[in-house]
Amino acid sequence: MARHAILAEARKFAALLERSTEVKRYREAEMQVNRSDAVQQTIAAIKRKQKELVHAKHYQKPEYVRLLEQELERLNQRLDHLPIVREYQQAQVEVNGLLQTIQQVIADTVSKKINVETGGEVASGCGSGGACGCR
Repeated sequence: MARHAILAEARKFAALLERSTEVKRYREAEMQVNRSDAVQQTIAAIKRKQKELVHAKHYQKPEYVRLLEQELERLNQRLDHLPIVREYQQAQVEVNGLLQTIQQVIADTVSKKINVETGGEVASGCGSGGACGCR
C-alpha cells in the first residue's frame, strides 16, 4: 500500500476517533472549562502571580517569593478542586488511555507482521539495540 493511501486511511480513522465517546466527552469538558468564569478568573490570577514571582526572584526578595509561592499553591489547589476542572482532567486521562491503547495495538500488529514476514524471531524489549542494549 502506498504512503498516501496509508495516510488517507489514517485520516479516516482519525475522523472515527473524533466521534468516540471519550473524545466527545473531552471536547465538551474543554468547552465548559473555557466558558467557566470561575476557571478563567483563577487561571488569570495564577498567571499574574507567576509574573510577580518571576520579578520577585529577579529582584531577590526571598520573603515575597515565599509568599507568592504559597499563594500560587493555594490558587492551583482551588483550580484543581473545581468540579469542572476535575471532569476535564478525567476526560483527558480517558482520551490519553484510548490513544495509548490504539498505539499499542498498532505497534503489536505491525511487530507481529514484520516478524512473520521476515522469518525473524520474536524480539523482546524495544528492538533498537540502543541504550537499553536489547535486540
